[in-house]
Amino acid sequence: MEDNPNKYTIKLDKSTDTTDGIDTYNITWTIPIINQLLQTKAMDDVYRTLRHTVVEVPDTPFKLKACFYGNAVVEVYFLTSTSFYMKWSLEYKLQDYSECDPMEDYVTLQANEWQNCLSLCIEIIKDDLRPDDTAPLYLSFKFIVSHAVKAAICSNIPLPYIQLSVDFGNLLTDDSFSDVTIKSAEGIEFKAHKNVLAVRSKVLRAHFEHSTKENITNVVETLWDTEVLRDVLTFVYTDKVPRVDDAPEKLLVAADYYQLDRLKSVCEEALSNRLTVENAIDTLQLAEQYSLNALIQSTLNFIKNEPFKLIKETQGWKNIQSVEFIQRIIDFIFDDEIEINDVDILAAALNEVSLK
Repeated sequence: MEDNPNKYTIKLDKSTDTTDGIDTYNITWTIPIINQLLQTKAMDDVYRTLRHTVVEVPDTPFKLKACFYGNAVVEVYFLTSTSFYMKWSLEYKLQDYSECDPMEDYVTLQANEWQNCLSLCIEIIKDDLRPDDTAPLYLSFKFIVSHAVKAAICSNIPLPYIQLSVDFGNLLTDDSFSDVTIKSAEGIEFKAHKNVLAVRSKVLRAHFEHSTKENITNVVETLWDTEVLRDVLTFVYTDKVPRVDDAPEKLLVAADYYQLDRLKSVCEEALSNRLTVENAIDTLQLAEQYSLNALIQSTLNFIKNEPFKLIKETQGWKNIQSVEFIQRIIDFIFDDEIEINDVDILAAALNEVSLK
């Protein structure tokens, strides 16, 4: 697409690494004269529900969506038409100001499920702009898709037995060369190894980098229940969590504390798989607290597809203390009415500006 001051544009730069089976998509969505668009009637605050623009990125499996709550908040989403094992980042830029969310670890994304990747208060955009400013807003996405995992699963070539994770798991039960003890809240001790803990978690690494109590005594005391701590250490040593379904909400808190992003993703999937009418609201609050975007989306979809009367009768609903939280749920449930209108909010605002 060619640059045009009266249109939003999409630019794509794709590269493929055939050796590692990786496709990299660099996509820039340019929204022109953003400050003028925010002052149009189309963007006026009277629209209490979310209005949006959806664009398909040519020659890719991706769609992008910018959602506006009046001229107060903009949220940015993407989806893929095919389930992928992938990671992504998003940088937004306006004049001299830019901010980039760091790229997370690889996760499996399901096809046709919107992923929230940015929530931005409009006032941040408008602070340093004049009413007639013509600066565009740049949204730069980077999607890295790995086909190696899928290829390995589909291959007819038998894969050798993976011994490494088993051997590392045995280190937890063989204390011959351990050099640190980790205690649960109940005082149960686990023999571990500083180098393994340090390479897996920046938080644990900090215990051993300086003259800390833990580094001097070779004892790390924690507040975690014994079973939670055992699961954390099992993941640290083997990259597996065989008992994640026992208490994923507790394990999630520990994973977040130790900055174990992949463990958080595993807990996120477990929480999504056990959604019920009774726990949906509590799960959604937990997902928002720990910024679990995929779980937020799947939980909202679950709530939307269940009888709302039953949701409102749960203890979780009765315990809600935030009006904004309720409003977000209501807006999502009735978003279909907006989808039917198929209003391209950016096109409407651009058209309004061009007619002035």
